[in-house]
Amino acid sequence: LEPIDSNKMVPPAKKNTVSVLESNPATTTKFEAFLGAITVSSFIVIWLSSAASPLILFISLREGYYKITAFIILITIIAYLPWKRGPISRCVQRFIDSNHPQYYNGVSIVFEGGEVPPSEHRQTFFAVHPHGAFCIGWALLFTCPTMHRVRFCFAPSLFASPFFRLFSRAVGKPGSAARPSMNAYLKNGEDCALPPGGFEEATLTSTSQDRVFIKKRYGFVRLCLKYGVAIRPVYVFGEGRLFSNVQGFWRNRLALNRFGIPTIIVWGRWFFPLLPKKGVKIYIVVGKPIILPKIENPTKEEVAVWHNKYIAELKRIYDEYKEDAYGADEGKVAKVEVW
Repeated sequence: LEPIDSNKMVPPAKKNTVSVLESNPATTTKFEAFLGAITVSSFIVIWLSSAASPLILFISLREGYYKITAFIILITIIAYLPWKRGPISRCVQRFIDSNHPQYYNGVSIVFEGGEVPPSEHRQTFFAVHPHGAFCIGWALLFTCPTMHRVRFCFAPSLFASPFFRLFSRAVGKPGSAARPSMNAYLKNGEDCALPPGGFEEATLTSTSQDRVFIKKRYGFVRLCLKYGVAIRPVYVFGEGRLFSNVQGFWRNRLALNRFGIPTIIVWGRWFFPLLPKKGVKIYIVVGKPIILPKIENPTKEEVAVWHNKYIAELKRIYDEYKEDAYGADEGKVAKVEVW
């Protein structure tokens, strides 16, 4: 793994890009790959156990498993106490940032336009696609030192759950994707990151076809117009290839997503389905900023204009970098479906 000091960024020769992370699978040892597997599987297990924590608490109380009940209550108290990150948290973050990328067949994080935060700071909203089964690209960015000042936002229910709340507070700067919270973050001048495709984009994930769910996602554009915040589209090549997902029945599944119900049925490795498939290269491109005007009360027409510009820029990023991510042969025929 070769993390690059943000003060010594090395721009590749083409496209005026700056690489902030490059991992080389050829030099990764089996032990390093094992640590990477432990890291990513822990992330996913904490995610799922957090979602199930209310049920676990209910069962433990009902069945008299009071030690489990006490443990959950203790974690909840720690997760909600107003503590600040210290040496232990920074050690955990460095461990994850160093080992997580080792699991994959190479990880690259590339910024367009030579603009890497915080070298030239402009309040920015990072819109990350695709969501995938478990937001692995989002997770890689979350612990990346270059993004330490960015608030990474996710589902309010997950942010409220004790296990994932504690984990995310320990390794980064988390936040709730609830509209009042997003308003507060942007009003306070914070940078934010969010996968706007949500559950719908997760539902559409496929190992053979890249898809994004964005045609009806206007909210983040409206917020960015309200506060005059630049948007940087982010595309994570390889995200959809990490987990197989049952395909079809889109209308019914997407309808359930509107009520906050996940409808993915995914699996990774045969011996541990929660572990991502092996041999996948992750190539993350952070697009150049789209500079939005500040319009306190944007009209539907104004939101639509900038939303269309955003989609066009996201598609440009995909088309321009797909051969770098997938290789010349596969990249030439790769296409992204925009839902």
